Amino acid sequence: MQGDPSAESLPRQWRRGAASATIPHMAPIRVCHLITELRPAGAERLVYELAVRLDRRRFEPSVVALRGGEVADRLREAGVGLHVLDMGHKLDLPRLLSLPAILRRVRPDVLHTHLFHADLAGRLAAAAAGVPAVVHSVHVAEQRFRPWQFAFARLADPWCRRIVCVSQAVADHHRRRSGLPANRYQVIYNGIDVDRFRPDRTARRRLREQWGVGKDEPLIAFVGRLDPQKAPEVLLDAMELLFARSSPCRAVLAGDGPLRAALERRLAGSPAAARLRLLGHWDDVPGLLNAADVLAMPSRWEGFGLAAAEAMAARLPVVATAVAGLTEVVEPERTGLLVPCDDPAALAGAIARLAGQVDLRRAMGQAGRARVEDLFRIEDCVARHERLYEDLAR
Repeated sequence: MQGDPSAESLPRQWRRGAASATIPHMAPIRVCHLITELRPAGAERLVYELAVRLDRRRFEPSVVALRGGEVADRLREAGVGLHVLDMGHKLDLPRLLSLPAILRRVRPDVLHTHLFHADLAGRLAAAAAGVPAVVHSVHVAEQRFRPWQFAFARLADPWCRRIVCVSQAVADHHRRRSGLPANRYQVIYNGIDVDRFRPDRTARRRLREQWGVGKDEPLIAFVGRLDPQKAPEVLLDAMELLFARSSPCRAVLAGDGPLRAALERRLAGSPAAARLRLLGHWDDVPGLLNAADVLAMPSRWEGFGLAAAEAMAARLPVVATAVAGLTEVVEPERTGLLVPCDDPAALAGAIARLAGQVDLRRAMGQAGRARVEDLFRIEDCVARHERLYEDLAR
């Protein structure tokens, strides 16, 4: 380095000591993630990964949540500073009004908001607390009627320095609906910890035996919230078609949500009950995918398709709907098959094709693992966020 940089040319963290130090020392950048809740889902998992993986020599992470959830315990165990407002409902104003005071105590250099309600509260609280920079992540290409979300994005644009999207499809969708300029957006794909997904023949055999799955029976897995967005009832329709054709496959659905009771009632009177299990919430996703042969993802809309990428990391082929986000993760005819949305017959046909071809499943699984290692590693996701935070803090 030639010459002596002036104090004004240094990042703000360096300028604090520039007057008294010959060699400036950069204080860690305080990054606070603000999220609506901490139940296990895609956005919450990204917050957890960023909070625990940011380089502690350069960053000081913390998390604020409007409501709690299982991820809160994991954050505390990892030693991440955590504040939970415990809002009883979306209009719990007494608790919401405490947010600016919390931000003043945390004193973030960058506030990173996730999901709409946290973004709504966060931008207003950041302005009141004097937070220097706000960035917001959009995790889904929202297809429900939510015009106020995009109206707020336009209205509050001066209070947000960057909008991060988990896929190009999400960025295009949000920009089209909000009307904001393209230079406000940045795409950072979600990341997968590929080392968590390793073959284990003993664990595979044990879990399949527990579920009554034969050695050579193809096992179809669904991992996700039992919610209309994820369309688990369409998968049930498809599996019933396969079972009616005497297909030898079985299926497990891992997840919980508002459709669980309806699915349980439907299964209670269905011949499919003997070959399809509702597992409820399932913590060990790598173990489940290790036991499966195909992942089915019949979503009506997505943002990125985290379950698809995790299945590919586990060397499983994926049958998914050709919706925004998933088309950037699953490469058709190479890492899986794409089918139309809300089409049980097409979904059943694609599952049957993979169920009947072991070599095709193996080839697609290997290609999927290579694609995740190339494009969707968690280390790359974290590194890109770190560069963003440094840019915003300067």
